[in-house]
Amino acid sequence: MTSERKVFLVVVKTINSGSKGNGYALISGEDILLLECGVQAKDMLKTIDYQTSKVVGCLLSHEHGDHAKYIKQYMQYGVKVYGSDEVQSNIELIYGEKIEGIKRMNRKKLGSFSVIPFRVPHGETDCDGWLIDSPEGRILFITDAEYCPYDFSKMEINYGLIECNYSEDYISREEDGAKFSHVLTGHMELQTCKRLIQSINSKSLRSIGLIHLSAGNGNPQRFKDEIRSVVDSDVNVWIAEKRAEKEFRLTPF
Repeated sequence: MTSERKVFLVVVKTINSGSKGNGYALISGEDILLLECGVQAKDMLKTIDYQTSKVVGCLLSHEHGDHAKYIKQYMQYGVKVYGSDEVQSNIELIYGEKIEGIKRMNRKKLGSFSVIPFRVPHGETDCDGWLIDSPEGRILFITDAEYCPYDFSKMEINYGLIECNYSEDYISREEDGAKFSHVLTGHMELQTCKRLIQSINSKSLRSIGLIHLSAGNGNPQRFKDEIRSVVDSDVNVWIAEKRAEKEFRLTPF
């Protein structure tokens, strides 16, 4: 008698994505892993059907308000918030809240997930991406990063939630000098995003969600088309719009 493979499913729900607030939920069976505290708790609760008892933690990239503004609300609902040791210190200084620190490049088990924070450049701000192992594959989460300083090409990434913030040809250096300087030193441009995603493209890759798009600084359809040009035809490329919901699974059924 042959045993059937137990099929897991991770559902990713976008609560919101962009400069007005960021929040995502990864739902795997009885476990929910939240990403960012940049949306109000009431919106987070609605997204997860108020199942706070299933939340194994919330990962923070950095302290900016569109990612961390509602930390206190989340903690009031019993959500444990995690960041790298560097981000932990900044959160305590700015918000007066004590979150759980994880040493960069070290693994932490959170329910059925395991997570590793790693530094990404975001101007002068301490910021981290997260490598997340789930029951149904490996997820690479990178936001607010000018580029990725690490090579993940041998890591067999299955799913990506990757910032594709702007396209340089949409920004006028003369008219929007300060704006251009901000995005240039702290966010991922389309061509940089393409190179990163091309580097992780393999037979293991299943899905790429483009996150933290900047309103007015690019064309979402163009971004999808250009990313699709550097991955295999069976890779699902999508935009993490508000209330978007996608299934992460290694098998089609």
